[in-house]
Amino acid sequence: MEVGALFKHWSLRLLAPDRILQQTYEAFKTLLAFDGKCHELMAEFESLYHEGRREDLARTRIRCRQLTEAVAGMVTALERMRPGQAGVLRDYLRKYEFYIQLLLAPPERFLIPPFAVAHDELIASSLVGNKSQRLLQLKHAAKAQVPEGFTITAVAFDLLVAHNQLRPAIDLLLAGIDPDSAAGIDEIAQALTTLVRRMEIPEPVRQAILGQYDQLAAFSPGGEPWVAVRSSALHEDGVHSFAGQYHTVLGVNREGLLAAYLEVLASKYTPQALLYRLHAGLGDEEAAMAALVLVMVDAVASGVVYTRDPASEDDALLVHSIHGLGLPLVGGEVVPDVFVFAPESATPAPVVAGSQRIRLVLRRGALSEEPLAQDANTLSLSLKQAMRLAAMARGLELFFEGPQDIEWAMDAAENFYILQARPLRLGPRQASGPVPEAVAPSADQCAPLLVGAKRAAGGIAHGIVQCFDHTLPADLPTGSILATRHIAPSLVRYMDKLAAVICEQGSVTGHFATVCREFGVVLLVEAAQACSLLSQGMEVTVDGYAGKVYPGKIPSLLAGGQQREAHKDSAYARRLRALMDHITPLHLLDPNSSDFRPQSCRSLHDIIRYAHEKAVQTMFGLGDIAGGASSHCRKLATELPLDIYLLDVGGAFAQDAAAEIAPEFLHAAPFLALWQGLSHPQIDWQSHLHFDWQGFGDMALSGGIASGGSRDFASYAVISPDYLNLNMRFGFHFTLIDCLAGTDSRANHCQLRFAGGGGDYQGRSARIVLLHRILVRLGFEVSVQGDLLDARMIGCSAAELQRLLVEVGRLLGMTKLLDMVLREEDVDLRVQQFFQGADWQNTPATPERL
Repeated sequence: MEVGALFKHWSLRLLAPDRILQQTYEAFKTLLAFDGKCHELMAEFESLYHEGRREDLARTRIRCRQLTEAVAGMVTALERMRPGQAGVLRDYLRKYEFYIQLLLAPPERFLIPPFAVAHDELIASSLVGNKSQRLLQLKHAAKAQVPEGFTITAVAFDLLVAHNQLRPAIDLLLAGIDPDSAAGIDEIAQALTTLVRRMEIPEPVRQAILGQYDQLAAFSPGGEPWVAVRSSALHEDGVHSFAGQYHTVLGVNREGLLAAYLEVLASKYTPQALLYRLHAGLGDEEAAMAALVLVMVDAVASGVVYTRDPASEDDALLVHSIHGLGLPLVGGEVVPDVFVFAPESATPAPVVAGSQRIRLVLRRGALSEEPLAQDANTLSLSLKQAMRLAAMARGLELFFEGPQDIEWAMDAAENFYILQARPLRLGPRQASGPVPEAVAPSADQCAPLLVGAKRAAGGIAHGIVQCFDHTLPADLPTGSILATRHIAPSLVRYMDKLAAVICEQGSVTGHFATVCREFGVVLLVEAAQACSLLSQGMEVTVDGYAGKVYPGKIPSLLAGGQQREAHKDSAYARRLRALMDHITPLHLLDPNSSDFRPQSCRSLHDIIRYAHEKAVQTMFGLGDIAGGASSHCRKLATELPLDIYLLDVGGAFAQDAAAEIAPEFLHAAPFLALWQGLSHPQIDWQSHLHFDWQGFGDMALSGGIASGGSRDFASYAVISPDYLNLNMRFGFHFTLIDCLAGTDSRANHCQLRFAGGGGDYQGRSARIVLLHRILVRLGFEVSVQGDLLDARMIGCSAAELQRLLVEVGRLLGMTKLLDMVLREEDVDLRVQQFFQGADWQNTPATPERL
């Protein structure tokens, strides 16, 4: 604070106390407005975390910016109220603002070459993505045969976004995503993909891409090669697989290469890819897109190798193979031939023939479906070829030091090419194979509705069947069991709502199976007649280990099975928790403590609390703001154990009022109406003295309201004949009431805010539910965010508002400290008692709850 401002402030205190009082009051109102905004935003963060909701980090950055701006507004208002009062508070605000920005900051990348790199050496994954880097490791370190190609780097994507000045538009669209609105996500995804497809590719990037293609063509035996353009986004094929979320464009020549590249970039913003990234807790910039450009293999057979069986505990190696290109297999559209290799066995046993009527081939750059010959019942691989492939896969598992999911292709000369190798997520695994007899129901107890399905992602699930036919309802219940004939790409967007998926077709090797294992969703495939046997609305239990579905709820199975991870253990929730650690914890509890100072602030909530406390102290008489103005402040004289200080801003006090003023000497209709409710004979203000509120020194707490003479813990009200602004403290929670009850009913309003509490989250939530239900019945519009409640009523007559204030006062008195004892099952009775006028003291809490 500048010396000039301090001099001006103290001059006004001496020479114009009324003016400094008015300025201080205006600054206090501003501070209260910012304080309300801060609590709204903190409640939104709590709601996101505790209710398992998700949002894009672009929206989270906006929330954090709004919060730090509101906290800064409180600090500025405090400085206006009393120069020097804020001290070093602003420095601590900058400190925690920096920590928050650091957690949310996108990775720093310099927009400099290389924009496209040849595959002639190992390159960092931060430049080319995990998929490309692992392919380079296969080529240069493992000496495996991979297709020739090059990679368009992640820097090129960042440069395109910067060159087209799209980041503000992208962030604005991402911030508008509501994961629960399918239509809204589709609209945003459409806008984003359109922006990306229309990007102008700057000349340096264009030259780098086409230059690498021309080098590829120079060494290609057939001249200009047909290539596949595949995603290699940062974080893809790592901790998060992103399996099947991005597009691959096949059969591309030089003329179509740049358009194919933009198409792969645009697939970053499809609805399913957006929702997958939200679940992973990644920001858009963290998932920058590199792209692999690989010469296509003219495949006679293709498939996937799992070096460990994800559907069993016997650690067998599985070779899945089909005729032609492998796209139908990873899309779950065909049943492959399966060669099962027992651990350390070089010979497959058994070999299970698949079902395939057509094959996908590449003809002059165009994908074509060709019917298989009449004798196509032969396997797509010979035993000798399958054995070669299995030996190669085991070598790659040793090289990468873990189970692998390997995509491969074989040409007419029987050359095997590795197209991709990523870590294989096995999902829930039991120690001893099938579900133990002790927990599986016997046939006499409960006959299964469906048997013989193949396990693709194990686990046990219970829920209500939803039959999928192109679309699902927007309000799909969490924990649904989905029955479907085939796997649609759009199903990924519902992963947070699904407990299990039962598919008549599908494949263990499909991308959807990989995602289900990653999300902890049970998946059964090749479940014959599933859509006929399982009807809409049926309650079932799914045994994902044995491939069975039972009617109703089977407690023994649910007790023995592994359930999907709780939302608080998800990657997104862990990131949000790290962010909230700098925002919501409250450490400054006792204003009388020597630690109640800016230097003790360890979160934004501490700064908010400190600013609010010091503002209240400054405004309501802890200092005589000005000698002549101090006569406006009076303590309410009452026998109730309440310390309430009143500030008259126009005609509320009798002229002969002493240091304390009794209610009968007030001309303040809104306050008196509220006081009538607070002093209702049903309210026992002497109970709950057994609570030990440590940290409050020698202050006594009566009934949850601070009293005992210390103004630090008092409640304060600004009053006039038709206006009330009351900040009332109830232990660890506070209530704010703002009411205008004048002659013009159109301008009249009553707003109430209730937040905080000393009980656990369940107790605070139950009390909020109780308040919500009662206030709604009283006619208020009510909104709730976490443990913060806002209620509002406008346009009422003064008489109606005064009647409501009586009820509000009675409600506040009767719910004091209720979060310590209230549980959800008690709410109905409490609501009934309130409107019947019953005495809540006749419904004591059990000792366990106390």
